[in-house]
Amino acid sequence: MAGAETPTALNGAGIAAKAIEVGTLMAAKPYVWNGKTTDGFDCSGFVTHVFKALLPSQATSFELDVAGFKTSALFEDVAAGSQAAGDLVIFPGGAGAVNHIGIVLDATYWIGSQSSTGVAKVKFSNTYWGQRTKVFRRVKALSVAAMGAGRDVRLRLA
Repeated sequence: MAGAETPTALNGAGIAAKAIEVGTLMAAKPYVWNGKTTDGFDCSGFVTHVFKALLPSQATSFELDVAGFKTSALFEDVAAGSQAAGDLVIFPGGAGAVNHIGIVLDATYWIGSQSSTGVAKVKFSNTYWGQRTKVFRRVKALSVAAMGAGRDVRLRLA
């Protein structure tokens, strides 16, 4: 398929592919509050696990809770409508709180660990999640500006 992004660890398709792979391994395993292992994940535990699996040498940089992913300097905000595979989708709660996170798979789906389903693909148009406010974030090394500048697509951790 011409123009399709080849899945590698450090591109959006690679992040989405790893999220699907982990999701498949987690089939039928329950959501676990504060879960960070393959015995069961909460939402941030799932996202953390995906990034740690892709970038094991930088694993500690991704040991974040939902609010940590919202503010981490490793990610930058992406305008709604410009989200792409591998971006984070964050669902803010009231009073500035952040209460859920997942990984964008494509224009139709994202994947995350929900208390009602465990790890599962979810449509952006889902009756519950579709009406919620969403914030999108992208690994900085994968930004259009970084790629357009011809930068080596690796995370720089300061």
